[in-house]
Amino acid sequence: MKIFFKILLLNLGIALLNVILFSKGLVGLTFTGGALTTAAAVTVVVMSLIAFGYGNYTLLFSEPKEQPVKFLKGTEFSTSKEYADALINAKGKNVFDECIDNAVEQIYRMDDKDRALDSILEQFFEPQEITFTRFQNAIDSIKAIFFNNIKKMINRMMIFDYKDYKKLVQKMHNSRNINGVGVNSKAVGDQLRIYNEHISYVNGLVEMNENILVKLDKLLLEISKLDDLDEQGLENIAAVQEINDLIAQTKYYKS
Repeated sequence: MKIFFKILLLNLGIALLNVILFSKGLVGLTFTGGALTTAAAVTVVVMSLIAFGYGNYTLLFSEPKEQPVKFLKGTEFSTSKEYADALINAKGKNVFDECIDNAVEQIYRMDDKDRALDSILEQFFEPQEITFTRFQNAIDSIKAIFFNNIKKMINRMMIFDYKDYKKLVQKMHNSRNINGVGVNSKAVGDQLRIYNEHISYVNGLVEMNENILVKLDKLLLEISKLDDLDEQGLENIAAVQEINDLIAQTKYYKS
Protein backbone atom coordinates (compact mmCIF):
# COMPACT_ATOMS: atom_id res chain seq x y z
CA MET A 1 0.00 0.00 0.00
CA LYS A 2 2.86 2.40 0.74
CA ILE A 3 4.35 1.75 -2.69
CA PHE A 4 0.93 2.25 -4.32
CA PHE A 5 0.47 5.66 -2.69
CA LYS A 6 4.02 6.70 -3.59
CA ILE A 7 3.40 5.80 -7.25
CA LEU A 8 0.05 7.63 -7.18
CA LEU A 9 1.62 10.77 -5.71
CA LEU A 10 4.51 10.66 -8.20
CA ASN A 11 2.24 10.41 -11.24
CA LEU A 12 -0.21 13.02 -9.95
CA GLY A 13 2.73 15.33 -9.31
CA ILE A 14 4.06 14.88 -12.85
CA ALA A 15 0.60 15.43 -14.34
CA LEU A 16 -0.06 18.51 -12.19
CA LEU A 17 3.30 20.03 -13.09
CA ASN A 18 2.59 19.59 -16.81
CA VAL A 19 -0.88 21.12 -16.45
CA ILE A 20 0.62 24.19 -14.78
CA LEU A 21 3.42 24.56 -17.35
CA PHE A 22 1.27 24.06 -20.46
CA SER A 23 -1.90 25.92 -19.35
CA LYS A 24 -2.42 29.18 -21.20
CA GLY A 25 -3.65 30.91 -18.07
CA LEU A 26 -0.53 29.90 -16.16
CA VAL A 27 2.98 29.41 -17.61
CA GLY A 28 1.69 28.74 -21.10
CA LEU A 29 4.46 26.70 -22.70
CA THR A 30 3.75 25.70 -26.33
CA PHE A 31 5.38 23.87 -29.24
CA THR A 32 4.26 26.47 -31.77
CA GLY A 33 5.77 29.58 -30.22
CA GLY A 34 9.28 30.95 -30.40
CA ALA A 35 12.44 28.86 -30.32
CA LEU A 36 12.97 29.38 -26.58
CA THR A 37 9.38 28.45 -25.69
CA THR A 38 9.44 25.38 -27.92
CA ALA A 39 12.79 24.23 -26.47
CA ALA A 40 11.43 24.64 -22.93
CA ALA A 41 8.29 22.69 -23.82
CA VAL A 42 10.31 19.83 -25.33
CA THR A 43 12.59 19.77 -22.28
CA VAL A 44 9.62 19.58 -19.94
CA VAL A 45 8.09 16.68 -21.89
CA VAL A 46 11.38 14.75 -22.01
CA MET A 47 12.07 15.30 -18.31
CA SER A 48 8.49 14.29 -17.44
CA LEU A 49 8.88 11.03 -19.39
CA ILE A 50 12.19 10.31 -17.67
CA ALA A 51 10.70 11.05 -14.24
CA PHE A 52 7.67 8.88 -15.05
CA GLY A 53 9.71 5.92 -16.28
CA TYR A 54 12.55 6.02 -13.75
CA GLY A 55 10.35 6.93 -10.78
CA ASN A 56 7.79 4.19 -11.38
CA TYR A 57 10.47 1.58 -12.10
CA THR A 58 12.38 2.46 -8.95
CA LEU A 59 9.29 2.30 -6.75
CA LEU A 60 8.09 -1.00 -8.26
CA PHE A 61 11.33 -2.96 -8.47
CA SER A 62 13.82 -1.55 -5.98
CA GLU A 63 14.36 -3.73 -2.88
CA PRO A 64 13.48 -2.13 0.46
CA LYS A 65 16.40 -1.19 2.64
CA GLU A 66 16.99 -3.55 5.51
CA GLN A 67 16.57 -2.11 8.96
CA PRO A 68 19.64 -2.20 11.21
CA VAL A 69 19.81 -5.10 13.63
CA LYS A 70 18.50 -4.28 17.09
CA PHE A 71 19.14 -6.92 19.72
CA LEU A 72 16.62 -7.56 22.47
CA LYS A 73 19.04 -8.66 25.19
CA GLY A 74 18.38 -5.59 27.31
CA THR A 75 14.81 -5.13 26.18
CA GLU A 76 12.04 -5.57 28.73
CA PHE A 77 8.53 -6.41 27.56
CA SER A 78 5.69 -5.84 29.97
CA THR A 79 2.97 -7.89 28.26
CA SER A 80 2.73 -11.09 26.26
CA LYS A 81 1.25 -9.05 23.40
CA GLU A 82 4.53 -7.16 23.09
CA TYR A 83 6.38 -10.46 22.69
CA ALA A 84 3.86 -11.59 20.08
CA ASP A 85 4.12 -8.27 18.21
CA ALA A 86 7.93 -8.51 18.17
CA LEU A 87 7.67 -11.98 16.64
CA ILE A 88 5.13 -10.88 14.04
CA ASN A 89 7.39 -7.96 13.06
CA ALA A 90 10.14 -10.49 12.28
CA LYS A 91 7.96 -12.29 9.71
CA GLY A 92 8.26 -12.10 5.95
CA LYS A 93 11.59 -13.84 5.33
CA ASN A 94 10.14 -17.35 4.86
CA VAL A 95 12.95 -19.15 6.73
CA PHE A 96 11.41 -18.66 10.19
CA ASP A 97 7.79 -17.85 9.33
CA GLU A 98 6.45 -21.24 10.45
CA CYS A 99 8.39 -21.02 13.71
CA ILE A 100 7.01 -17.53 14.28
CA ASP A 101 3.43 -18.66 13.71
CA ASN A 102 3.91 -21.53 16.17
CA ALA A 103 5.58 -19.27 18.75
CA VAL A 104 2.80 -16.66 18.58
CA GLU A 105 0.20 -19.38 19.07
CA GLN A 106 2.20 -20.69 22.04
CA ILE A 107 2.12 -17.24 23.65
CA TYR A 108 -1.67 -17.12 23.45
CA ARG A 109 -1.87 -20.63 24.87
CA MET A 110 0.43 -19.64 27.73
CA ASP A 111 -1.88 -16.74 28.55
CA ASP A 112 -4.85 -19.12 28.69
CA LYS A 113 -3.03 -21.57 30.95
CA ASP A 114 -1.78 -18.79 33.20
CA ARG A 115 -5.34 -17.57 33.76
CA ALA A 116 -6.55 -21.10 34.39
CA LEU A 117 -3.78 -21.73 36.93
CA ASP A 118 -4.56 -18.47 38.73
CA SER A 119 -8.21 -19.48 38.94
CA ILE A 120 -7.54 -22.95 40.28
CA LEU A 121 -4.98 -21.71 42.80
CA GLU A 122 -7.54 -19.28 44.21
CA GLN A 123 -9.98 -22.15 44.63
CA PHE A 124 -7.59 -24.35 46.62
CA PHE A 125 -5.35 -21.93 48.52
CA GLU A 126 -5.16 -18.59 50.23
CA PRO A 127 -2.46 -16.20 48.95
CA GLN A 128 -0.74 -16.16 52.36
CA GLU A 129 -0.27 -19.94 52.45
CA ILE A 130 3.23 -21.31 51.93
CA THR A 131 1.92 -23.86 49.45
CA PHE A 132 0.35 -21.10 47.36
CA THR A 133 3.61 -19.12 47.36
CA ARG A 134 5.75 -22.09 46.36
CA PHE A 135 3.31 -23.07 43.66
CA GLN A 136 3.18 -19.52 42.27
CA ASN A 137 6.98 -19.23 42.32
CA ALA A 138 7.28 -22.39 40.24
CA ILE A 139 4.77 -21.07 37.70
CA ASP A 140 6.47 -17.67 37.52
CA SER A 141 9.86 -19.33 36.98
CA ILE A 142 8.62 -21.52 34.14
CA LYS A 143 6.90 -18.51 32.52
CA ALA A 144 10.16 -16.57 32.72
CA ILE A 145 11.94 -19.39 30.90
CA PHE A 146 9.18 -19.51 28.30
CA PHE A 147 9.32 -15.80 27.45
CA ASN A 148 13.11 -15.72 27.62
CA ASN A 149 13.05 -18.39 24.92
CA ILE A 150 10.87 -16.08 22.81
CA LYS A 151 13.44 -13.32 23.19
CA LYS A 152 16.23 -15.71 22.19
CA MET A 153 14.28 -16.66 19.07
CA ILE A 154 13.93 -13.04 17.98
CA ASN A 155 17.61 -12.30 18.57
CA ARG A 156 18.65 -15.27 16.42
CA MET A 157 16.29 -14.18 13.65
CA MET A 158 17.76 -10.68 13.75
CA ILE A 159 21.35 -11.84 13.22
CA PHE A 160 20.33 -14.20 10.42
CA ASP A 161 21.46 -12.85 7.02
CA TYR A 162 18.54 -13.92 4.83
CA LYS A 163 20.04 -12.64 1.57
CA ASP A 164 23.33 -14.45 2.12
CA TYR A 165 21.52 -17.65 3.11
CA LYS A 166 19.39 -17.49 -0.04
CA LYS A 167 22.49 -17.02 -2.21
CA LEU A 168 24.23 -19.98 -0.58
CA VAL A 169 21.20 -22.22 -1.08
CA GLN A 170 21.05 -21.16 -4.73
CA LYS A 171 24.75 -21.95 -5.17
CA MET A 172 24.18 -25.40 -3.75
CA HIS A 173 21.19 -25.94 -6.05
CA ASN A 174 23.12 -24.77 -9.13
CA SER A 175 26.11 -26.93 -8.27
CA ARG A 176 23.96 -30.03 -7.95
CA ASN A 177 22.29 -29.32 -11.28
CA ILE A 178 25.61 -28.90 -13.04
CA ASN A 179 27.79 -31.50 -11.34
CA GLY A 180 25.21 -33.92 -10.00
CA VAL A 181 26.85 -33.62 -6.59
CA GLY A 182 26.74 -31.25 -3.64
CA VAL A 183 28.55 -27.93 -3.37
CA ASN A 184 32.22 -28.48 -4.02
CA SER A 185 33.24 -25.42 -2.06
CA LYS A 186 34.09 -26.17 1.55
CA ALA A 187 33.54 -22.51 2.47
CA VAL A 188 29.98 -22.54 1.14
CA GLY A 189 29.27 -25.78 2.97
CA ASP A 190 30.65 -24.39 6.23
CA GLN A 191 28.57 -21.22 5.88
CA LEU A 192 25.41 -23.20 5.27
CA ARG A 193 26.08 -25.34 8.34
CA ILE A 194 26.28 -22.17 10.45
CA TYR A 195 22.94 -20.93 9.11
CA ASN A 196 21.38 -24.35 9.65
CA GLU A 197 22.58 -24.23 13.26
CA HIS A 198 20.66 -20.97 13.71
CA ILE A 199 17.55 -22.57 12.20
CA SER A 200 17.90 -25.67 14.41
CA TYR A 201 18.39 -23.48 17.49
CA VAL A 202 15.16 -21.56 16.86
CA ASN A 203 13.29 -24.81 16.19
CA GLY A 204 14.67 -26.18 19.45
CA LEU A 205 13.36 -23.18 21.39
CA VAL A 206 9.89 -23.64 19.89
CA GLU A 207 10.04 -27.30 20.90
CA MET A 208 11.16 -26.40 24.43
CA ASN A 209 8.27 -23.97 24.84
CA GLU A 210 5.87 -26.63 23.59
CA ASN A 211 7.26 -28.94 26.27
CA ILE A 212 6.63 -26.24 28.89
CA LEU A 213 3.01 -25.89 27.79
CA VAL A 214 2.49 -29.67 27.97
CA LYS A 215 3.86 -29.73 31.52
CA LEU A 216 1.51 -26.92 32.52
CA ASP A 217 -1.39 -28.93 31.06
CA LYS A 218 -0.38 -31.89 33.21
CA LEU A 219 -0.16 -29.63 36.23
CA LEU A 220 -3.63 -28.21 35.63
CA LEU A 221 -5.03 -31.71 35.29
CA GLU A 222 -3.42 -33.02 38.47
CA ILE A 223 -4.31 -29.99 40.59
CA SER A 224 -7.92 -30.02 39.42
CA LYS A 225 -8.29 -33.57 40.77
CA LEU A 226 -7.18 -32.69 44.29
CA ASP A 227 -9.53 -31.69 47.08
CA ASP A 228 -6.93 -31.31 49.80
CA LEU A 229 -3.33 -30.31 49.31
CA ASP A 230 -0.65 -29.28 51.75
CA GLU A 231 2.99 -28.31 51.31
CA GLN A 232 4.13 -31.93 51.42
CA GLY A 233 1.47 -32.89 48.89
CA LEU A 234 2.71 -30.24 46.50
CA GLU A 235 6.16 -31.80 46.42
CA ASN A 236 4.65 -35.18 45.50
CA ILE A 237 2.75 -33.98 42.45
CA ALA A 238 4.51 -35.44 39.41
CA ALA A 239 3.83 -32.40 37.23
CA VAL A 240 5.37 -30.07 39.82
CA GLN A 241 8.45 -32.27 39.98
CA GLU A 242 8.76 -32.15 36.19
CA ILE A 243 8.50 -28.37 36.19
CA ASN A 244 11.12 -28.05 38.94
CA ASP A 245 13.43 -30.38 37.00
CA LEU A 246 12.98 -28.30 33.86
CA ILE A 247 13.74 -25.08 35.74
CA ALA A 248 16.90 -26.65 37.17
CA GLN A 249 18.05 -27.95 33.77
CA THR A 250 17.39 -24.74 31.85
CA LYS A 251 20.36 -22.90 33.36
CA TYR A 252 22.61 -25.26 31.40
CA TYR A 253 20.90 -24.44 28.11
CA LYS A 254 23.13 -22.01 26.24
CA SER A 255 21.75 -18.95 24.47
